[in-house]
Amino acid sequence: MNLLSCGFKMKHITKDEALKLLIHGRPEPVVNQCNKSLWWFVPRAVLGLWKQQPKRMALTNFIWLLFGLSYVRLGTLWGVLGFLLALFGLNIYYFYTYRKVYKAIKTFTYRMDEDGISLYITADDGTLIRYITTPYSQIKDIYLSKDYVYFELEETSEIGIIYLITEDTERVLGNIVSYMQLEEKQEIKNLPSVYANQELDEIKDFVIERFGKPTDIFRDTLNREQSIDIMVIPPTKTRNYWTLCTLGAGTYRVRNSEEYKRSKEGEEVLNCGEEHDSLIEHYEYVMYLPADWNLSAEALEKESNYWPIRVLNGIGHDTFDNFQFQLGDTMSFNAGDDTEVSFDPSTDFFGVLILCPLPDVPNETYANIGGRTIQFHQVMPITTEELDYLGHNSPADFMKKYMELDIIKLDEETLDVKEKHYTNALISHFERHKKGANVVTMYPTKK
Repeated sequence: MNLLSCGFKMKHITKDEALKLLIHGRPEPVVNQCNKSLWWFVPRAVLGLWKQQPKRMALTNFIWLLFGLSYVRLGTLWGVLGFLLALFGLNIYYFYTYRKVYKAIKTFTYRMDEDGISLYITADDGTLIRYITTPYSQIKDIYLSKDYVYFELEETSEIGIIYLITEDTERVLGNIVSYMQLEEKQEIKNLPSVYANQELDEIKDFVIERFGKPTDIFRDTLNREQSIDIMVIPPTKTRNYWTLCTLGAGTYRVRNSEEYKRSKEGEEVLNCGEEHDSLIEHYEYVMYLPADWNLSAEALEKESNYWPIRVLNGIGHDTFDNFQFQLGDTMSFNAGDDTEVSFDPSTDFFGVLILCPLPDVPNETYANIGGRTIQFHQVMPITTEELDYLGHNSPADFMKKYMELDIIKLDEETLDVKEKHYTNALISHFERHKKGANVVTMYPTKK
């Protein structure tokens, strides 16, 4: 699809034409944020307007300049001054108008994926909050330039117009048109949520920086529409424990339906007049295991070694059921007849508690990946006694009673001190309960 060949500087594509274009392959998410200056943007936007509406622009500018020339009746000098003032006024008008457009496109991060066209704003804490999402059916016209792709949306959309500043305009357009076509065929919701290649690189870089370098990835081999792999980070001298981290749960948007108002056209807009408890919609999950845990291929044939991976993977898949975990949440499991069951006969753990990851457990961990914020939750296995206690007490009380941690006092310490105390408490807690559990198990023996 080469639409800018043969000297074309700007190509107009109607919605109907876009739906008939031949597009190959699965579309990848498009993420765009303007990194150009105001002086770069305004001349190109005005030139683009001339190419989009040449007759209207010519007539408008002619009338305006003719008004300036009308002062020639007072003399040639007055005519020249009138013309120059009219020309200056036109430039001021265009500059003022497109300065407002520029401020808008600098404010938002644009993301186009299987959920639609989303605009994100950056909160004070650096997280990206989804402000609005509109379906691709709202696209009316597309203009393809060498430096940007311009979209005009239907009047019913609150977005109005979109400028995507990019040097790879045809790739961007190809992905968006592919999403348009899939939505038109009502096939877009069948697309599995996956990270684009660049997003995979970004999230792996974040994991390496925050948790350590993975040496293995356990692939999700179950026959599910959505796959969640597990990255395995081995113990080191500074982090003497195993870290398991999901890879794939964060691709899915857990919708905060109460936080958004929805129009009959399917557009979702944030309720800006209300306070919001949580606007994070993407999550990955972390679990820590003692350094002597055996994660070799042979050892993982035994459920006594494999169950943490199964539990972490299961928690991740709960995300795809649109289940949103909040910090301090707990989850327990039963055998289908209200019988409480442990994860495996080798452990006392019957449920999990959602916390923040190491090194600073009370403080949240975020990563801005692909134009959206992904929050990392720690999944901490707990016993039935601890589960009951958490039903009536806070996680802070739980840590004080069962882990001998005073998180209020500890918050005044340095990060190194915090990491040492939280690490020792978490691993010691795991060690105390990894043996001697109920014989009823949550999962059948792995063959």
